Amino acid sequence: MNTQRQFNSGHKNRLVAALGASLTMLCLNTVAHAAGPLPYDGALPPPNLTIVQLYNIYSSASNYYTTNGTKLSNTNIQTDVPVFRIIHTFPPIDGMSWGLQLIQPYVKFVGTTKIGGANLTNNSGLAEPQLSAYIKPYYDPKTDAVLTLAYFISPPSGAYDSNAALNASTNNWVNNIEAGYTHIVFGNPQGKRLDFQIWGDAYYYGNSDNYHAGAFSGVSHTEASEQILAYLPYYISPQTLGYVGLAFEKTWGGKQYLTGNVALPNGTSQAAGPIDTGIRNDFTRVGIDAGDFLTPTVALQAQLSTDVQVRGGVKNDVYFLLQISKVF
Repeated sequence: MNTQRQFNSGHKNRLVAALGASLTMLCLNTVAHAAGPLPYDGALPPPNLTIVQLYNIYSSASNYYTTNGTKLSNTNIQTDVPVFRIIHTFPPIDGMSWGLQLIQPYVKFVGTTKIGGANLTNNSGLAEPQLSAYIKPYYDPKTDAVLTLAYFISPPSGAYDSNAALNASTNNWVNNIEAGYTHIVFGNPQGKRLDFQIWGDAYYYGNSDNYHAGAFSGVSHTEASEQILAYLPYYISPQTLGYVGLAFEKTWGGKQYLTGNVALPNGTSQAAGPIDTGIRNDFTRVGIDAGDFLTPTVALQAQLSTDVQVRGGVKNDVYFLLQISKVF
């Protein structure tokens, strides 16, 4: 009996060690955010409008970085993400502009997906919808200063395959609290001007059940992550709100780990966890963006960025977003 118990324990430890060493390859679940706010999101919109947006986000990564900074080359993770967004504004509440919105991304993995030369299975499809309400409790027309507060909730309803290494969906509830502030650095609201915008987000994740990786089955846990975005749009065409500017994004947190059971050769299973997957939401991104109203009711925005630092994830060489909006 003691010999069998020691064998089971030793075998379990070897299985858990092997699993932990390979989790970077086996459970990289792509978080399909529909991108952060862009400079036009900081404006104060009139009430009783409906804004429909269609945009596409393309990203391409050729390297993966572990949490300690080790680079895994021979990597290819490319995604093409079309997004539908609809916003409706309502009459102000005590002078405060507010509205509701729905964001629905679709994630398509492009080409062969691999990390460090190891091919990964993928599962394209709809990501979780983002349901949101926002309010703008402060506005100063002299400095064009606007404070925006928003809340997003995403139910686990997207495309998810528990046996796939890359998924369109994270298969969990996500709560997102967001605050943004915009202010003129120099110039005036009616003329050419330089604005400064800063946005802060906090993401809180529910558990993702029914995960499988080889002999392991269990639950994925993700710790909270935070995000800061900053923009410096220079409005060169005040009549059409045409701008060009710099963009900066920094995220951190999002440690992912697993708990569950490892199947043993004798047909039984034993608890294994928590096991650190090595996955984080830790990166720094810089880029340029531009926007313009092509007509009084049609706007275009674009952003071209690259990741300059990543830990526990893929490093995007290219991140390109193109958005078109129609105001009704």
